[in-house]
Amino acid sequence: MKSYLAFIFLLVNFSSTANDETLLPTKKGLYDVGGFKLYLECYENDKPKLILEQGYSRAGSDGAWMNNVKRLNKTFSICLYDRLGLGKSEKGPVPFTVFDTANWLHELLSVANVKPPYYFAGGSYASYIIRAYNHLYTSDVLGAVFIDPGIYGYFHTMATRWPDGFETENKDLQDIMEFELGVKDPMFKNMAEKVDHLKSYELITASKTFEGKPLIVLFSKTSKDYINQTPRYDEPFVPDSIAKPMNDLYANAINSFKALSTDTKIIFSESKRHHLHIADPDLVVSNIESLIGGN
Repeated sequence: MKSYLAFIFLLVNFSSTANDETLLPTKKGLYDVGGFKLYLECYENDKPKLILEQGYSRAGSDGAWMNNVKRLNKTFSICLYDRLGLGKSEKGPVPFTVFDTANWLHELLSVANVKPPYYFAGGSYASYIIRAYNHLYTSDVLGAVFIDPGIYGYFHTMATRWPDGFETENKDLQDIMEFELGVKDPMFKNMAEKVDHLKSYELITASKTFEGKPLIVLFSKTSKDYINQTPRYDEPFVPDSIAKPMNDLYANAINSFKALSTDTKIIFSESKRHHLHIADPDLVVSNIESLIGGN
């Protein structure tokens, strides 16, 4: 079933079904990042460092990555964390931008003595955090894997594609409009993370690229269909004039991600599932390993 929140707002509680209890964290706990504490969990060794970022409203401590952590720990020293107000982390100042989140992550890694440089990987909304981190701390970032990432401009398109005074008798269309316009209010009750998405869009749009760093973008089959408009992102009852901005956003997705690095690879999974680290772990693990020639 198609969801209007295909990348960001589909909140599903995952738990690890194959958590290897023999792989114990070398450090875990809450670390003060300036008046509140964030939870960090690391599986450290002498390998290159990998930071696993999460999708919107997802916590690194939820266990969903553990099968992959077990495999990747042979190649990387790995850390996961919970963003502000999620999982085991404390609440803090709201609303905030994607740059705030990146700054808090930088402080978290610093106080926990997890020294740069880092590779990054993460699904969905993680691409926003990783790009912000690369902009603010360019020399700390070696490369990244985006896993079925949200398209940059997704939130902005949601908030701006509805004409002023638009009215409809179609309840489903009305519900979609009200939800999407809610993006304009970062304190909207249905948003799990109180992110100022429109301000974050401005910041991300003006941020640095990854230049020549390796960037691998993995898309699900569902995302591939949206990109190819087979089917389009919106349901048929959404008027063409309103659907067009989102259609255009997806149609340009490949080019927009390729523009982020001179060393970009675009790869499509055969899985329709959004959370490819669960649905297609072999693809995810092999491509993360390939960042350092591990595959």
